[in-house]
Order: sequence, then structure tokens, then C-alpha cells
Amino acid sequence: MFHMLKNSLIRQPTEEDPDEGIKDLVVITLKKMDHDSRLSYADFEKAVRDENLLLEAFGTCLHDAKSILAFEQHAFQDPLER
Repeated sequence: MFHMLKNSLIRQPTEEDPDEGIKDLVVITLKKMDHDSRLSYADFEKAVRDENLLLEAFGTCLHDAKSILAFEQHAFQDPLER
């Protein structure tokens, strides 16, 4: 997780350990998601159901609103209009 997040925060020049913020994020995320010292799919699913924003904690996985609208217009279009 650390390697996926290390380039996501702006580093402050006054920080002694610039990676400290990332390490803190990883610890906080694991505390929210892990319940048995292993991050299983069940742990991930429960955490995401409790806190929706965790779904994209490790990067964007959902499409933007414009792409969603375009997909819906195509997918739900009347079959005779295609």
C-alpha cells in the first residue's frame, strides 16, 4: 500500500521524514479495514460498505460522471434505435 500511495501526497520541505504522512495513512486504513491481521476480501467488503470512500483509497476505480452518463445512454437505449 505504501508504494501505491507514496506519490499521492504533496511533501512538505520542513518534514524530517517525508514518508511519515503516507505511513500514517496506511496504518489508519489498515485499522479501518483489517480485523484479523490479514486484509481479506471480506474485510475489504465490510470496510467499503461502512465507508464508501475506501473503495477508491488505492486509486481511482470508478468512472467519472460523464463516462457513466454515456454508458447509461448506450446501455439503456431502446434496442430498435441501435
